[in-house]
Amino acid sequence: MVTLEDVKTSLLSNRELPSEIKEQLFELVTIFHERFKEISLDNLSNRLATLKFEKSNRFLNRDISMYDFRKNIIFLNAHEMKKEYDMRHVLMFELLNIVSSTEFQTGFNFDNKYEALNIGYTEILANFLVGNQGEVMLFPEEASLTNLIATVIGNDTLFDAYFKNDASIVARKVQEMGIAV
Repeated sequence: MVTLEDVKTSLLSNRELPSEIKEQLFELVTIFHERFKEISLDNLSNRLATLKFEKSNRFLNRDISMYDFRKNIIFLNAHEMKKEYDMRHVLMFELLNIVSSTEFQTGFNFDNKYEALNIGYTEILANFLVGNQGEVMLFPEEASLTNLIATVIGNDTLFDAYFKNDASIVARKVQEMGIAV
């Protein structure tokens, strides 16, 4: 089992990231681990060793950030960075995408099924972990709708599906409750 120290070692071995980014990421990893000790850090440790940040433009990515789990790159939109986002919140949002990623998906978003729900749940988790002091919200609509869905099917269902990368957990719960979709 990977420890917090193993994650730190992995992060420090990354030659692509400046030291201040490594420090900020490790602080966020520590916050995540303190709240969710039951979640394995194995995947995170592996991915942090090779993580890259790249700038993107507003034509390729309209959001402030985007994590590409296939290439292990966080793209930051230079145009959006001029707005008053809470970058700590943005980094936690993307760190959650890294934690919940596999070779094929992030969270329970597989083939863009449940994409908005996945984004909303990631936003909720980021808010829970570090709050959001920015003037601009990342995904307020998705978070609001996800909160409503969590009220109906239970936050535990979303939590399990997200960290187990299994959208069928959500689908089964919706079916059990007799909700038509």
